[in-house]
Parts: sequence; C-alpha cells; structure tokens
Amino acid sequence: MTFLPTRAKPAQNLATIVAAMVLKSTIRPFLSASSFVVAIQLPNAADVQLYEMAARQLLNADRHIDVDGKRTVVVDQASDISQSGWHLLARFDHVRRGVIFYTDATEISADLGLIIDHRVVMAPTRPVHFKAAAMRLGQHLTDTDADYLASLGLTAVWLAIRRDRPIRRVVRHLKAACRPDDEPPPKAREHGSVRLEELAGYGEAKSWGLQLAEDIASWKRGTITWADVDRGIILSGPPGTGKTTYARALATTCGIPLVLGSAAVWQAKGHLGDMLKAMRKTFRDAEAEKPAILFLDEFDSFGDRGSIADTSNHDYNRQVINGLLECLDPADGREGVVVIGATNNVSAVDPALLRPGRLEKVIEIPLPDAEARKAIVRYHLPDASLGDLDQFAKASEGFSGADIEKAARDARRTTRKRNGSSVTEAELLEAMPPIRTFNADERFRLAVHEVGHAIVGTTLWPTSLVKVAISSGRRVGIGSGALGKTTFDDPLPVIATANYLVDRIAIMLAGMAAERIVFGDHSTGAGGDEGADLCIANDLATMMERTFGFGDGLLTDLGSGRRPLESLRIVDRHLQALVRQRLDAEFQRATDILTARRNELERLASRLAETLELSGEDVRDACLASREDGYGQETGL
Repeated sequence: MTFLPTRAKPAQNLATIVAAMVLKSTIRPFLSASSFVVAIQLPNAADVQLYEMAARQLLNADRHIDVDGKRTVVVDQASDISQSGWHLLARFDHVRRGVIFYTDATEISADLGLIIDHRVVMAPTRPVHFKAAAMRLGQHLTDTDADYLASLGLTAVWLAIRRDRPIRRVVRHLKAACRPDDEPPPKAREHGSVRLEELAGYGEAKSWGLQLAEDIASWKRGTITWADVDRGIILSGPPGTGKTTYARALATTCGIPLVLGSAAVWQAKGHLGDMLKAMRKTFRDAEAEKPAILFLDEFDSFGDRGSIADTSNHDYNRQVINGLLECLDPADGREGVVVIGATNNVSAVDPALLRPGRLEKVIEIPLPDAEARKAIVRYHLPDASLGDLDQFAKASEGFSGADIEKAARDARRTTRKRNGSSVTEAELLEAMPPIRTFNADERFRLAVHEVGHAIVGTTLWPTSLVKVAISSGRRVGIGSGALGKTTFDDPLPVIATANYLVDRIAIMLAGMAAERIVFGDHSTGAGGDEGADLCIANDLATMMERTFGFGDGLLTDLGSGRRPLESLRIVDRHLQALVRQRLDAEFQRATDILTARRNELERLASRLAETLELSGEDVRDACLASREDGYGQETGL
C-alpha cells in the first residue's frame, strides 16, 4: 500500500482538483440520493489514497456524525474492510453515504458485496481535466503537456508538485524522472494485456462483461454457484466494431483462458461428421480449461432451421444446429464455460440458440459515439499529442473501431516519414480517408427528403420532433451510414394501436413523397437495405396484416428465416396486395400533407441545405406560420 507523504501541500493543487473532478463525475448520479453505498473500481491502485482524500472532502465525511456519535459517511478501501457478518452490518448500520474504492473484484468479500448498492468503474483522467484544473489555478497548460499528465498516475503528479514549482516545470521534472533518455519507447500492447476496463464504445456489453468478471471471481471463491453466472450472449453489430477484441479483453479481465471457434473452422475439417466432431472437440477444450470463455465468430453462419431460402442444404443445417444445441445445453450442464457468439446479422440466428441456458441475451454493439471515438484513438495512440480531438470527433462520424485503428496506424506512418516524435491531431486528420463533399443540388435533395419526414412527423405527432440533420459529405470507403437523420422522441404507447402504426408508415414514406413533389422523382435513399424507409414501411404494413390482426382477417403467421416478414410476402400474393394497398394509402396521405405545405417544405429544405441541422422548434414554427392550411387547423398546428 502506498501512503501519501505528510509534507505540507496546498489544500488544492492540480492533482487533487483533477481527482475531485473525476470522482464527482463518477458519483454524480448518486449524490441526489439520501442514502447509498457505492463501490468504485479505480484504474490505478497507486491512486487510491488520493481519491479517498477527494471523496472525504466532497462528502464532508468528517462532519457527518449522528446523535450517537457514529459516522454517517464512510470512505474506505475494500481491501481494508476485513469484517464480515454482524460485525460488518454494525459498521454500516449508521451509514447514510458510503464510498468504497477497489482495484480488483476479489477485494470485495461476499458479505461486503451485499452491503454495496452500486458498483461503477471510474474512467481514467483525461487531458481536459488537467487543462480545466490548471485554469482554475490561474495557470496555462498546453495540449501536449495535458496529454502527458493524463498518461500518468495521479499520485505521481501529486508528488511532483511543490509550492514553488510551476506546472511547466512539474511536467519537465516528471518526464526526466519517469522516462530516462536511454529508455526504449513503449512497445505496442499485446492482445492478452488489454483489459475490458480500458476499452471504450462497448456500452451495455462492457457493463455485462464487468459483471461477469465479478460473478466468475465469486464462483471461484465458492460464494456463488454456477447457476448464478450468465451462460453467454450474442454480440451483434456492424463489421469493425471490435467483437473479437471485446472477447480477448473480457478473458483478460476475468483472468481466464479464451478458446476460439467458428463454423468456418469446423467445416474445413471435412464432411458433416467431421464438422460435428470438430465442434464437440472445441467445447471439450473449453471445458478442460474451465473457467473459460468460448468465442464463436460469425455465429449467423450456422443458419436458421426455419429458413426457406436454401432448401438444398436444409438437412445439413438442421443437423449442424442440433449439434450446436447439444453442445450449448448438454444434459450434464456446461459449468465453467461462458459462450459468446458474434454476428453482424442476428436475425439469421436460429431462435432456439437464444433460449435460456444457451445464449441468453443479444447485446448490440453500435458504432462508437463521439466520446468513444476519442477514447479509441487515444488508446491506439497513447503517446500522441492530440489535443481535445473535437475536430477528429466531427470528421470520424460513422467510423467503426477498426476504421479508427487504421487511421491511427496511417497517422503513425505519416509521422515516421516526417521524422516526427509523436502524432498530432493534424496528422491524424490528414491520414483519414478523403471526404467527398456534396454539391448544392445534392444537399438540397437530401434536405428535401429529411424535411419531408419532419413535416409529416410534426403534423401527426405535434411535439415529438427533436431535430433534422443532413451530412455535408461522405468519407470515401467508410461504411454506408445514413446521409440524413430525422430524430423523434417517439411517442410509443404502452399498447400500440392501428392508428399509431399507420402514422409511422406515413412518416417513413414522407421522405420519398417530398422528393417526388419537388423533383418529380425520388432517389435511391429511400431503400437499399434493411434499415431503409421502404423496408421498414413494408414490414410494418405486413405486421398489421399478419401479426396484429389489423387487416381483413385474424389469420396470424410470423414467417420464418432471417427475413420472416419478407418470406410471408414472397409466398402470399394476397398479402402482397394488402401491403401494397396500405403503403399506397399512407404514401398518398404523406403526399397530401406535404403538398398542402409545399412552401414550408422548400423553405425549410433550403435552410437545412445551408445549416445542415434544424431543431424541432424550427420546423414547428414554420408549420405554425401557415395555420390557414387544412392540416394545420386539424392538428392545432
């Protein structure tokens, strides 16, 4: 354990201010509660005491004492809490607010785990924290120095600070002490050294993985049985979102082996019998290593027994999936083995594989948001001088984790060619694929399409529109993300009615209707993939006819295969006609609304083509200005 020196220091210095900032951000959700005990996992064990100091100041720990003289606020380290049972209960009986720090899940005993209300992982310090702290002290800190300080432990920074030592000298002093001139540059991280705690952009998958790590640690200690541990999940997301990286990092965090398998590897062994033999051997290998994580890539390639798309291989696929079901849910259980499947298309997975006891949950890994993209590029360029990365965040919209890794690799290459010492944000931006900027006509067409959605949505759901936006261009070779987006605070009712569904269909078709009104035709933007307007509208209309009984009868059929609703339409000509009628009716309704508001449509589209974003208020104000049209009177707009 590291103790902080007792020599005099200012009550607030750069390190303590940063610690307080990060801590407050971490426990902000709990501060409004009158009572809580939260356990915070720190990224660096050396900084525990500094964060303890910050927590005591934030919660005024020394001043909160009840009438019996007992402390009602506790700040401590999990490794220092040795009591159990009634002794532990007595210690926390009077506590209204508690913060417990730990660095490894094994530090928290089973009894202490019952006392804790919440467990959170503290994010690492960031350069912006050091810049803000320096500003509070009336000093200036460069982006390069802020990046460097954020790469160190807070305690090292705390120790280097003296009353007569300016921040710039603190940085020079740390560099001289921590990186001698003859020390070789840091080596790239190996796969097995990356922990899940360090990764960004995984959302719910990261939370699930950290909980799994705690459960496995408890199982190893014998405090819970395997029945209390999740059996596995399906990771679903676009290519390049880091599903394999996630599995490796999770295994490292759990401290257990990672076993790899896939349908392609097993198929390569030979005919059906050889494939099934290879499959069972992989599961046996994982069991021999238990506890272990078994990662099965391209999980959708096993197929769906209900699919009618390829009947020639139906019997083969059925036997493969039956074999996989036996491995996932054997008669003698699957103790010690967690299975993670990864797929870009979860709809192609046989539903039987997702039942309890097998792969029990589907977790979506989305493309990383702006903050996650910044964290990912900092991870791949740990020694770079990147500044606040705001420009990179805007320029990398739609990038996957793999796209960002490639950009970082290309930026390092550029820096080496120029004999530079570290990558800058300018070099990172230079290394990114070029942008194909839309011309004025293209921006206007995109704007017309999105404003069509916005106006019809505002007419049918008057207060739900949040914003409408279009892109100024597209990076060459990076994904095929949406070029425009109309965002609604979707008023999804607890029990949806037919009126709600037909309104949604009308809104989905409004972009295409707007293009036809203004240009006389529509572009390919309305279709082309499963998430496109036309595809969603077709599926909603099909569900109304065959799933929810809103059509001409009560016959129900859920379809089969990876696109079950599409499979229904293919084989049922009568259903095709019913769906077409619904689509035509809602397309006409959208057209009528937009025709009556043609002036607003074109004015708003012209504004959007210039500004690239309009708020919901902008659209509502424009619609309110023309109350004389029939739709405005009808909806009260």
